[in-house]
Amino acid sequence: MDGPVRRFHMMYLCFAACKEGWIKGCRPLIGLDGCYIKGHHLGQLLTAIWIDANNGMFPIAFAVTEVENQEAWTWFLEYLKDDLKIERDSSYTFIIDKQKGFGNAIASIFPNASHRHCVRHLYNNFKEKHPDEGLKQLVWNVARSSTRVWYNKHMDKLRELNEEAWTWFQDKNPA
Repeated sequence: MDGPVRRFHMMYLCFAACKEGWIKGCRPLIGLDGCYIKGHHLGQLLTAIWIDANNGMFPIAFAVTEVENQEAWTWFLEYLKDDLKIERDSSYTFIIDKQKGFGNAIASIFPNASHRHCVRHLYNNFKEKHPDEGLKQLVWNVARSSTRVWYNKHMDKLRELNEEAWTWFQDKNPA
């Protein structure tokens, strides 16, 4: 309520089947994302998802909020932590897209968890400055590197092809 006026602020949903399915069958990885709700009733949809054993999207929880900011993400993550019964957050990894409030919200609710950036979102930002389609596969090769040796090898190749593109990645954590 805003004074005497009733007004929607936030709503969180985590269906029991999704919660139990994630707890019993998924790895400790959670993808977080937000998107605009368009139409007559505006807002933001915040989601927590992961990939199941069949490589399908597995919804964990979602929320509708007025805005996507640190306060909304902190609120969402508090409910998610409680629903999923996350006690040892050091064994969890969150995949994020560098949106408003993610880093601080994750750090406040899951101080020992790690977080990584979604490559699709990272590439979308990258291609704005480096639209060369030939770099796309190299970016994905870098992202898929499973060892430091392969990561360095792909980064060296990127540097050979485009020094500016290589420089763009220098402040991105490869871990």
